[in-house]
Amino acid sequence: MDALKYWTPEEFEISSYAWKLTERKNQTYKTSGSDKSGLSVYTYNEMGFRADSFDKPGFKIMAIGCSITEGVGVNNNETWSYNFTKYIPNGVNLNFGMGGRSNDYITRCLLTYYDLVKPDLVLIMYTNPQRREIYTENNGVEPFMPTASWGWLENTEEGREVQNHLISLQNDSANFINWYKNHLLIKYFLETKKCNWLWNGHFGISKDYNEFNRFDGEYKNYLDRGTDGLHPGPRHNYEYAIKLFEYIKTNFRNYLPEDLNEIKRTLI
Repeated sequence: MDALKYWTPEEFEISSYAWKLTERKNQTYKTSGSDKSGLSVYTYNEMGFRADSFDKPGFKIMAIGCSITEGVGVNNNETWSYNFTKYIPNGVNLNFGMGGRSNDYITRCLLTYYDLVKPDLVLIMYTNPQRREIYTENNGVEPFMPTASWGWLENTEEGREVQNHLISLQNDSANFINWYKNHLLIKYFLETKKCNWLWNGHFGISKDYNEFNRFDGEYKNYLDRGTDGLHPGPRHNYEYAIKLFEYIKTNFRNYLPEDLNEIKRTLI
């Protein structure tokens, strides 16, 4: 089936209608998602992700999430994953964040690329549970958000009809269960791989659901905003990375290499 191509590293796509990974491979842009300012630089690797090369040796940190992780509104060296990685000796920043994507995307991305990159540490930043990933009748994959639409869901009559139906069918219980399904897939997969990992559930996952490796890191109020005026800016990304590093160093020291860099409390 053509739909299975979205589960292989060779054919993986973020959308079947717009913003394909193939368009980003080894490219640099001044825009991404909601950032039309032209003030931030976005550089993508040989696979189309805003990350170090997959071939770069070292301690590999796989960060997966939506636009917050990709770093929409900030430069390459201002994302939280970049800031976190620079404190790891020989760290490799494998940022798989992609704007507008869902927890379905996060799971599909992890299962697709894990064995290819073989990360030493996985950092999951879940997005809002109401976001979903849908498959069209012609084997396309589309990111769905009830608060916005683009690509096929916005530009075709069928897509707009599907968007309206999906909104009417959603409820909080179904959204949570969809997140929980993805979370368990990730949890059991990484436990099987014996891989160290942490997850952030700040964007919509109740604090009543807690696990030993949950770290939300106070993402409610942005300290500053990026060049698009919507996403966290350099200061906020930096502070989040510092808090995450300190939390892991204090509570999960075995997750990190023995020779750690000292934290310098300045924004570089």
